[in-house]
Amino acid sequence: MRRLSRLPAPLVYAGAMAWTKGLAMLSVPLLTRQLAPAEFGRLELLSSAAEIGGLIAGAGLVDTLYRFASGADGRAQAGRVMGLALAIALIGMIVVVLGAPFVAAAMPLATTATEVMLLGAAVVLEGVIGVPLGWMRMHSRAWGFGVLTSGRATVQVALMAALVLGGFGVSGVLAAGAVAGLLLAGLLTAGQARETGISVDPRVGMKLLAYGVPLVGSGLCAFVLGTADRWFLAGQVPAAALGWYGLAVKIAMIVPLLAQPFELWWYPRRLAVLAGPDGRAQSSRVVMSGMAGLMLAAGVVALAAPLLVRLLAPASYAPAVAMIPPLTLALAFQLASSMANVGCYARNTGTQTFLINLAAAAVALGCYWVLIPQYGVSGAIGATVISQGARFGLFAVLSQQTAPLDWPVARLMAMLAVTVGAVGVGGIGGWAVLAVAALLSVGLRLVKVPAMARALPVI
Repeated sequence: MRRLSRLPAPLVYAGAMAWTKGLAMLSVPLLTRQLAPAEFGRLELLSSAAEIGGLIAGAGLVDTLYRFASGADGRAQAGRVMGLALAIALIGMIVVVLGAPFVAAAMPLATTATEVMLLGAAVVLEGVIGVPLGWMRMHSRAWGFGVLTSGRATVQVALMAALVLGGFGVSGVLAAGAVAGLLLAGLLTAGQARETGISVDPRVGMKLLAYGVPLVGSGLCAFVLGTADRWFLAGQVPAAALGWYGLAVKIAMIVPLLAQPFELWWYPRRLAVLAGPDGRAQSSRVVMSGMAGLMLAAGVVALAAPLLVRLLAPASYAPAVAMIPPLTLALAFQLASSMANVGCYARNTGTQTFLINLAAAAVALGCYWVLIPQYGVSGAIGATVISQGARFGLFAVLSQQTAPLDWPVARLMAMLAVTVGAVGVGGIGGWAVLAVAALLSVGLRLVKVPAMARALPVI
């Protein structure tokens, strides 16, 4: 047990995420066999609604915590952020109960008020859950984070399986999420109250919201870039096509799953590393390693797409295979933006981040408007790739103004070209080419594990 407690934080995060996302992936065969593609498409639409609700309910509080609770008065500030999260959750729950019938009636696919309330109950708790988990990450409590998030996933998937097999369908999936979220929120609130206290100060709350609200705008823009296309597609393609698309997205999300241990370790400490001794050089080396790993992760998922679809779904979902490779490219751009934007987040406000995301969201909306009516799901995927690429470009350029990092552009582009070539070749030949890309990442000195090790002690 003592040896386990000494494992590096990235490995603990990796284990927790493997368990959590692994359970989610294992639930896909159950859902695709119990839900027809049309019902799976309806669940996908509701999930996108949960995303936008979670962004609003979260109010940018986790990033606010990172910004204001890293100083000498960190505990007091964390208590104030937690109090703000609870206040927002209470208001949100009232809004959900009162507005559920109207939201259900406005949905483009048939939805009940009960389903909206179940979904809303899970959504409004995300801020309450996110702040204590962010506090754990700030203080390198990887084991506490891992046990709690893995436990939530286990309870949720077990409940979901029981309810779906019991014939409750989409409502059972939503109910499982609400119950698991409520249990975890209760545990985390009690723990945070013991450690930092919880306080509500309207004047301080307004200051915290002044930082967080622009980031909510950024989050809403990210929603446009990520899942708003479902709302455009709902009126343009059959529900079954939305179900195929939903499965393709879930498989493509293995890319962020593979990258998430790195992000969970790096994201909360990146500002501290940047401000520390030799901060820019250390940040450059760590981000470069993350980029190289991201390329390989995207290549692996794109090449494995045919096998994954056969394993996870019946033959009626086969059209999802062709959708996965371009989706991995879009997700790679999205994750690369998170690695490249440290300079934008080092500013005193989130305004620049919001404006970048707003510009990319405008590109996405314009592309959805033009491409989806003519090309359907293919148009939606193309629009996402274009807009995420534009977002990455903006972050990479503007972040350099505040925190100029050393980017080995030529070496990264060479590795990218080989990885894209592997996906284009496909099959056994594609795997061979991807192996070359992995060797290239080492040969070109793109992977810098010692640099990451040096950043470990920084909090």
